[in-house]
Amino acid sequence: MIYEELLTGEENAKTAKELCKKFNINARELAQIVREERRQGHPIASSNGKTPGYFLAANKTEMENFCASLFRRAGEIHRTRKYCLATLDKLPK
Repeated sequence: MIYEELLTGEENAKTAKELCKKFNINARELAQIVREERRQGHPIASSNGKTPGYFLAANKTEMENFCASLFRRAGEIHRTRKYCLATLDKLPK
């Protein structure tokens, strides 16, 4: 569904706002659909760079860059969780 609307290459990224408007869905629904389509093997990448949005990876490099960004985000989430758990220990029962 979403992947059929995307263009190839980061320079052709479509913003979440554009896609939500086109499909009359909210950002959470868009994220869920994109996650499922990625798991089905569609090469959907996203970028927060100079052309933010979703696009079909044009080549291995674009997909590798996207995978690296996922790895960095996962690390940040893990670090934040660690600090939240430390805070949890300080809260009353």
